Amino acid sequence: MRVLLISNGYGEDAMAAVLAKELVKTVKVEALPTVGPGKSYAGICDVVGPRGKLASEGHRKIGSLLKDFQSGLAVTAVKHVKFMRDQRGRWDKIVTVGDMIGPLLAFAGGQKVDLHIDVYNSGFARHYSTIEKQILKRTVKKVLCRDDILAGALRAIDVDAGFAGNLMMDTVPTLDFDVSSLVQDKTAVTLLPGSREGAGKLFQMQMDAISRLSSKYPLTLFVPVAPSVELDRLLKRANLKRVDGELLGNAHLAIAATADGTKVHFFDKGIGTLAKGSLFVVGQQGTAIFQSAGLGTPVIAIVADDSRKSRVQRNERLLGDSRISTEQDVGMLARKMEMFLSDPKTTKQRGKVGIERVGPPGALDAAVRIIVNG
Repeated sequence: MRVLLISNGYGEDAMAAVLAKELVKTVKVEALPTVGPGKSYAGICDVVGPRGKLASEGHRKIGSLLKDFQSGLAVTAVKHVKFMRDQRGRWDKIVTVGDMIGPLLAFAGGQKVDLHIDVYNSGFARHYSTIEKQILKRTVKKVLCRDDILAGALRAIDVDAGFAGNLMMDTVPTLDFDVSSLVQDKTAVTLLPGSREGAGKLFQMQMDAISRLSSKYPLTLFVPVAPSVELDRLLKRANLKRVDGELLGNAHLAIAATADGTKVHFFDKGIGTLAKGSLFVVGQQGTAIFQSAGLGTPVIAIVADDSRKSRVQRNERLLGDSRISTEQDVGMLARKMEMFLSDPKTTKQRGKVGIERVGPPGALDAAVRIIVNG
């Protein structure tokens, strides 16, 4: 059996790659990432089809769609459709991970999706529109939703839909060692610089906010580094100096320190381990923020100036009290951090909301069974 995985976005690539890793044990897998080079699939399966690059880097912001069209989104989409049409009959099953782009792409290419795994919508914050319901009914044979609220809405119009867990929580990157020895009597906080071009600037702002608090609150900082981000660039941007110390494993990349001696530990990804070991997580909106909240760790989401207000509000509704938002302002970020640091008991209580809202793992095993045996 030959299976095609279509993923639409950097976070979606990472989730689909974990699914691919399970599938390749029994079937032949090829991946078509619609955005970027698809680095998440490296060493797991072949990447096929034309490559596309978005000016927005996948961020849904004000004017991002126009910028993406100006940078060649439409041309890339046409190439994707042509590729799908030219390859009809190549795959026994087609699986899409993400939003509606994958099903629409397959449909435009003259093919139907066997399984769509929705990692975008939520019954707590974003229901399917009438148009989206009809798209799924026409283009997809079966849907795995993020919750049973959404699955029920699709079943009501005779779409084969179910809920078996959230794929996002099946695919949380973890480390193969314990980080508690790095914390001792301090409070651990995880900072997410992100994976895009603005990572250095974002990390500098996070560290500037930390510098306003570290004399009052003894801290240990954890920083997962995405493959697309240069560690030395982060160190230079935040004016951090490497220090000697025992690294816990290969994924423990480096140890640095601020001017007041606050230790900053850098890791090769591993948000699952780091979030669980932290009082809270700070970063821009993205997959790692949702995964952290889903693990029970409250989050501070840094909202870009050009973010769509409707999307920010939707994510706030979804995560409830487990998330607070802040603008890209050092002073405001420091105040939000201190709110969490000054009352750790209440902060931990906030985390329970995220577990409920994001949902449990389980979709990965269900998807494998459906694809291989269905």
